[in-house]
Amino acid sequence: MTTAIPIPRHTKSLTEARPTLTDKYLIFVCLCLLGYALDGRGFAYFFLGEMALAIGLIVLVNTRGWTNILQSPQLLALLPFWAWGAARTIPFLSTYRFDAIRDAMLWGYSGFAFIVAGLILARPARLIQLLQRYGKFAFLFLAIIPIVAATYRVMGSSMPRWPVVNIAIIQEKEGDVMVHLAGIFAFWIAGLGGRIKPLWIVLLTLNAAVMGVVDRAGQLAFMASFGVCTLCRPRHPVIWRLFLAGILFVFGLWITRVDIPIAPDKGRNISFEQIVTNVSSMMSDSGTEGLDSTKEWRVNWWHDIVGYTIHGRYRWTGKGFGVNLAEDDGYQVLQDNSLRAPHNAHMDILAREGVPGVAIWVVLQLVWIGGVVIEYVKARMTNDTRWQSVFLFLICYWMAFMINASFDVYLEGPMGAVWFWMTFGVGAAAIHLHRRRPEVLYVS
Repeated sequence: MTTAIPIPRHTKSLTEARPTLTDKYLIFVCLCLLGYALDGRGFAYFFLGEMALAIGLIVLVNTRGWTNILQSPQLLALLPFWAWGAARTIPFLSTYRFDAIRDAMLWGYSGFAFIVAGLILARPARLIQLLQRYGKFAFLFLAIIPIVAATYRVMGSSMPRWPVVNIAIIQEKEGDVMVHLAGIFAFWIAGLGGRIKPLWIVLLTLNAAVMGVVDRAGQLAFMASFGVCTLCRPRHPVIWRLFLAGILFVFGLWITRVDIPIAPDKGRNISFEQIVTNVSSMMSDSGTEGLDSTKEWRVNWWHDIVGYTIHGRYRWTGKGFGVNLAEDDGYQVLQDNSLRAPHNAHMDILAREGVPGVAIWVVLQLVWIGGVVIEYVKARMTNDTRWQSVFLFLICYWMAFMINASFDVYLEGPMGAVWFWMTFGVGAAAIHLHRRRPEVLYVS
């Protein structure tokens, strides 16, 4: 069995020096990430993420050593992404105003990648610090999210609302939760979390089983993370304990014939039949009207986007940022017209930026994941278990983000985007450090 050596608990550079403004900023960002993970849209409407982005850019340019990011191909690949995004936003500001800015955050949130990478490269010990904080986040998330999710589903429309903004206190999406469960699972399998007690494995299993019943994209994201971890660490005990716990859960549903409504608005129940239906619907028509109609609605919309971009008049420019695509394309399903984008971030980019925009997006992601995979292979060839662990975790998390973003409005809002671009930035910094300063993970 290949297991990783846990990352150091402390480093001299972090324990001997007083927290700087930069360190305090990172604490603030981490608290924002926690809020997005536990409260979803209910937290997003305080616009703390947007505030963190603006402050972060100021902190970055005032941090000595941040220019090292200019040596990172993964971060330099962001520049054309920004340039084309701005080119498809600025012409529409006078027409759509705030809507153009709001939609443009699809590329605007990527500023977090530059910020976190720059701050890590300015003081590499921050990479260890962020990994340690994620380890604490994992336990906190697993303990609290069942309460949050149950409250959200039970109270529904009767949920209390925040004053002033008039938004429900809790608006959590099960797909978003599943992405974090996939990340936590990969973190443990990679060995970054140390020894995990059985209680936490059971809690992770129950969370994944219940949340996966509600959201198929999230279920697929978790299954993909599980698959990669099994491929890379096939003898890891946590994998087989989780697998056994999952089998027992499904078997228990089959034996007891439990059928508990959990998401009436989506027609989802906790039952053996629901699990079978969800899995089968990923591959073909499930025979269930609710699941199949949702899939058909998405596919039809994506087909239309391909039609008016790749095969139509918006091939080279897209429709730009600001137009409500759901209304303009004829796929609005919400009475308040709040749906603005297709349930697929890649299609959203294609629709708004045309073929050049989606090409830049694909290259950007390939440069990042290619770099991470290459460094993982290098670490494996040299039997460097700590760096292997970091890169395996990043690969699985990125994959979970990408899968969920392919079936939901995810990277368009801060709940998913801030987490995704922070992970992107950490990955870019990790690639740079592994190539030039691999000893940073071994500082004690």
